[in-house]
Amino acid sequence: MLLGDNHVMAKIIDLKDRFRANLSVPILLALAIAGCGSESTTMDSSAPSTGYYDGETVTLIMGLDASAGGTTVGRLLAKHLESSLEGNPNVIVKNMPGASMMNAHLFVLLKAPKDGTTVYYGPRSSLGELLDFPGHSFKYSQFTVLGGVQLAPLVTYMRKDMLEDGIQSPADVLRAEGLVFGGISAEHGRMIASTMGLDLIGAEYHFVGGYPGSGKIRAAVLGGEVNMATDAAHAYLNEVVPTLEQQNLNAPLFSLPLLSEQGDLVRSPLVPDIPTINELYEDIYGKPPSGINWDAILTMLKIDQTMQHVFLGPPGMDERAVEAFRSAIAPAMATESFANEATRILSYVPDSVDAQRATEVLSETGQVTPEIQEFIRAQIVRNSTY
Repeated sequence: MLLGDNHVMAKIIDLKDRFRANLSVPILLALAIAGCGSESTTMDSSAPSTGYYDGETVTLIMGLDASAGGTTVGRLLAKHLESSLEGNPNVIVKNMPGASMMNAHLFVLLKAPKDGTTVYYGPRSSLGELLDFPGHSFKYSQFTVLGGVQLAPLVTYMRKDMLEDGIQSPADVLRAEGLVFGGISAEHGRMIASTMGLDLIGAEYHFVGGYPGSGKIRAAVLGGEVNMATDAAHAYLNEVVPTLEQQNLNAPLFSLPLLSEQGDLVRSPLVPDIPTINELYEDIYGKPPSGINWDAILTMLKIDQTMQHVFLGPPGMDERAVEAFRSAIAPAMATESFANEATRILSYVPDSVDAQRATEVLSETGQVTPEIQEFIRAQIVRNSTY
């Protein structure tokens, strides 16, 4: 018997003698222990409570190959989510490539546990939902939206030697002949938005798709196999510029603007000296762009180039897990350590997108008019048949 237990039992016996007629033993026990809280061995109420994810492992399912640039972002986020999620769980990345990310999407949608230990992170196929691509049998609204990440915008560039006297300004692209744009698949959002930009300003080009990734495209531009392409701003600055400028071949044309929550189009601070496509159009034609081509570009900005990566939980995800996850994304990306590592690894710092804004972005797909849908389809067909 522990020290202090004799004193407790003495109080119980005393209470039994005095109140035997109208109190039962269980009640007496409760009264005695309550009265002797300072002397008993009850649990310390000041012990810290654990968070929802205490002792758990959270898996971020990614529909990308382990070597993809998006996976690098995912691993970086996983490391910093460990510190910001309640309970400080282990957070790991599991790559599940295949079927244009559909394997990963469907796993989380249909098979992931509801407790929030398995969520999707990475790119989404906004055009798959919009245009009913084969294999895209769901809508992103079916998931539990947790938040998202805004990555670097796109920069379209070309070889400077496409004119005898060199491309001196972006508008010179209109005088160039024999332009060949190297890309991934014709239905990839990057390819659609960038070639729509070239069409908007009136450039004449030939699209060649099928390259397996941006690295292969850069090599094709350097080797003269193609002479123009598009890339994420940070990759353009770190991979394209140093390589092409060694041979005095780099000629940036335009960037895609960032779309603010207020609907304003702004230049990315990553490429402040490169005009956005709408600025380039106005520089060439003396007026802001308009018409269905421009409306289609705005649509691509809204549904495809805003919040390029997303966190999605399974339907019916535990509300405690939802709140814990939604509350962790922005703090994880706001720390100095995240900024330092992102700058070192990615050469820029991505921005977080909260759950409300992420939901708004995903809902934009359902607002696209049939006319714009058909215009985007026609762009894919055009790029496919060049």
